[in-house]
Amino acid sequence: MGNSIFNSNFDTLKTALDVQMKRQEIHAQNIANAETPGYKRKYIAFEEYLQESKMKLQIARTSEKHLPSSIKTITAKQVTVKNTTLTNDKNNVDIDMEMTEMVKDALRYQVLSRLMSANIDRYNTVLRNTR
Repeated sequence: MGNSIFNSNFDTLKTALDVQMKRQEIHAQNIANAETPGYKRKYIAFEEYLQESKMKLQIARTSEKHLPSSIKTITAKQVTVKNTTLTNDKNNVDIDMEMTEMVKDALRYQVLSRLMSANIDRYNTVLRNTR
């Protein structure tokens, strides 16, 4: 959506929705492998990378005629937790924690989808009232 007519909220919300969906998939995978010997828990890291990107310096524009700096797309990364074990078979999946995280991610997804709908509704209102 680089040169979109929409504001940056659409890109941000789309990315956040994609991350939440990927997290649900990873939680389901972890739960399905909770009894698999040697399986190591996975998770999706996103907020850390988002925070890191906010701390990087932006290019200063000294004139309105200067081109704006390009916005760097932040992507989520899958991480495997290798340094822990919960059972004798070296598996480290805690089903209770996975279920809790899955519910939290589902609630976040609902909130994000409502925000996306509200953004779309604003554009629809503007478009309907423009002649």
